[in-house]
Amino acid sequence: MKTVVIDLGLGNLGSVMQALKRAGGDPSLSADPAEVARALRVVLPGVAAFGLGIQRALNFKPALQEALTRGAPVLGICLGMQLLFEEGEEDGVRPGLGLLPGRVTRIPARRIPHIGWQQLRSVADSPLHPSGWAYFAHSYRCDAPAEVVCATVEHEGVPIAAVVERGKLFGVQYHPEKSAHDGESLLRNFLRL
Repeated sequence: MKTVVIDLGLGNLGSVMQALKRAGGDPSLSADPAEVARALRVVLPGVAAFGLGIQRALNFKPALQEALTRGAPVLGICLGMQLLFEEGEEDGVRPGLGLLPGRVTRIPARRIPHIGWQQLRSVADSPLHPSGWAYFAHSYRCDAPAEVVCATVEHEGVPIAAVVERGKLFGVQYHPEKSAHDGESLLRNFLRL
């Protein structure tokens, strides 16, 4: 179950690698777009602001498009999910990778960041079978069209797309690597694709 984890030099790479191993995967870390393009499956993690993340991720856009064209599953985690969208407003409005429709906007709530555990609410079938409890830590959310949203949560009454999907492209706003058994289950389902 070879998986390439994209190394943007941001955030939680070690914990993502360990979580993939616990889920039965054989992850390798890479900053080489050619390796990403030919991977069996790809994970795009990230913990940082959209502006810095997209500066580093744009170099991987053709590689991600090639992997998806070949049918390789791709999973964006937290900032990695946000980078998949058309644009983000953190650090000023900037274009995203444009692989999913929608925008990344600041959560319109009194208390941010949105941090803590929440139970996922499934709204569409997904081979990832998102369920159970998930750990969130973010101040921005993906305003995604309903047809790509698989699971949601709410923060102060504000809906948040927790899991998105289009074809073999997936994104999770939360941290499955920090979400105990339920996060490991989602990663295991991703590795089985």
